[in-house]
Amino acid sequence: MTSLIKNAFNAVLPSFLMIFSGFAYGKIFKNYSIELFSKVATWLMAPVITYAFVNDYTPEYVILAKFSFGFFLMFLISYISSRLHSTDREIIFTGNVYVNSGYLGYPVLLALWGERGLAFGVVYSFVNVLFGSTLLPAFISGRLELKNVFRLPFIYAMVAGWIFGKLGISYKQLPAGFLSYFTWLKGMAIPFLLFQVGLSIARIELNKRDLKTYVLVSFERLVVIPMIMLFFVLLTNTSRVLRLGSLESKVFLLECAMPIGVNSVVVVSTFKGDAAGKAGISVALSTLLSLLTLPLWAVVLEKIWK
Repeated sequence: MTSLIKNAFNAVLPSFLMIFSGFAYGKIFKNYSIELFSKVATWLMAPVITYAFVNDYTPEYVILAKFSFGFFLMFLISYISSRLHSTDREIIFTGNVYVNSGYLGYPVLLALWGERGLAFGVVYSFVNVLFGSTLLPAFISGRLELKNVFRLPFIYAMVAGWIFGKLGISYKQLPAGFLSYFTWLKGMAIPFLLFQVGLSIARIELNKRDLKTYVLVSFERLVVIPMIMLFFVLLTNTSRVLRLGSLESKVFLLECAMPIGVNSVVVVSTFKGDAAGKAGISVALSTLLSLLTLPLWAVVLEKIWK
């Protein structure tokens, strides 16, 4: 047990060290804009890593459907939970739905279960973004914002990677020079994305009066929601139609246990601008606390699906 916890912790730690490095540089050079970093992350690094792993491990329709069904249940649970709170409803709702399944989830999955696990993580991220960009705004504002999905560059990279993967066309067939260039970008992508998350968190100001809200949303995101989803997966795995494989189950649940994603701040600021600061601190606190919770979840999942 001790060895398993240590291995899980060591799998998560490098991601947090990279985020902390970005946070430290963000504080040291606080007078400088990080807009260029954000643009490179959104328009280059995220599409590259998404295309590569979708192309390498092209998901089947059945996996996409099962992950979508599971995420939809988590979405409904998050919505119901948010309605139980008279204040900060938007923060709790978006925080429970918009998880950091990509920037943080990718390196953690890669360290724990290799590229095959990461490939399932890419499918989860697709579902996460799809729901977060369509149903989430619709439930908050009453409008279905489908166009938001098509504003995200890595959606196109995901579709392209899937199509070429199905056709048997791999980026590994590129001429040597181009392949080396793409491989370099692929290797840079995850560290860069984690560093950029740290830079973003460094620009958020803490208001101690709202500590109760931060703790509540972090506890729901890191403990309550994953526990409910664990029960759901164990229940549905008794069904031949909804059943997930061992690795698929572990990936789906660990992604459900990820901290709040940075994109939640964008959603909250759009519909309730004065709460954007609270949403940002919730991202930072849940990310910090997940350094403890993610290794524990990894151990639990390994014990259940050996």
